[in-house]
Amino acid sequence: MTGPGTPFLERKAWPVASLEVRLPHGGATAPFFHPPIPSGPIFVRTLLVIPCLRERVRLPQFLPGLLSALRAAGAAVDVLMVDDGSGAEEQRWLDGYLSGLRASEPALLAPLLRDTNAGKGGAVYAGWETAGPQHTHVGFVDADGAIPPEETARLCVLASRTPTRTIYAVRTGTDDTVVQRHPGRGLAGHFFRSLVKMLFRFPVPETQCGCKILPVTAWRACAAKLTERRFCFDVDLTWHLLHEGSEIRAVPVNWIEIAGGQLRAGSVLAMIRSLVKLRLQLGPWQKTGPAAP
Repeated sequence: MTGPGTPFLERKAWPVASLEVRLPHGGATAPFFHPPIPSGPIFVRTLLVIPCLRERVRLPQFLPGLLSALRAAGAAVDVLMVDDGSGAEEQRWLDGYLSGLRASEPALLAPLLRDTNAGKGGAVYAGWETAGPQHTHVGFVDADGAIPPEETARLCVLASRTPTRTIYAVRTGTDDTVVQRHPGRGLAGHFFRSLVKMLFRFPVPETQCGCKILPVTAWRACAAKLTERRFCFDVDLTWHLLHEGSEIRAVPVNWIEIAGGQLRAGSVLAMIRSLVKLRLQLGPWQKTGPAAP
């Protein structure tokens, strides 16, 4: 529950503002709708991890805008890039690119460069392990920019206003949000969400959207129990957060598919195998009651 001075913000009650978002890699503009970010003091400080695997094309399209959006929103956020074993050449590029930005961006931390690939979840958790005493929250956002910078900043501010809740971005297309994705990937995503819903009955519309922010205390309560490090780490994390009593707030966001992702046909099969393994290992977090619509 929230305490004094930390009002819960209901997104659908916010007045809606329109703006144009230019798509990466020379794409056309597309209409998106963002509610204005509420003003007021910031109550928390977040360590925001961006997991990277060979992202030299997409990251420069996203990171400068993210840092600008966080600064404009007044969000108390430290941004940490975690490279998940992209190789020496790619890591040299990343280190040099970030060094140039860090001279004028105090919120951007020195990157964490991992020698071997441990999976997206492994990269996220390695970053969260570095959280210091100044960090009350940890989070991550995908490096591809599918969630626009302004949306990530909005989620960070929302987390600061409801500091005991875990914030999940979701791609529902509700509350005046826009979701644009390739039909094939959309079908695969619908199948995966339906499978998660059937197996686990989570009270959230989806688990796989690429931005989550949670209290450090919630993360530490379940960190030692998390076993999945790759594509289904979000499902594992969600189960344990709910099992430990965390309240998850699903927030609809604008989302547009960006070319260049790591997901392949074989990855989908691996995700299904991981889901079945988690189901056998954990069972549903809640055996009765309605699932999320």
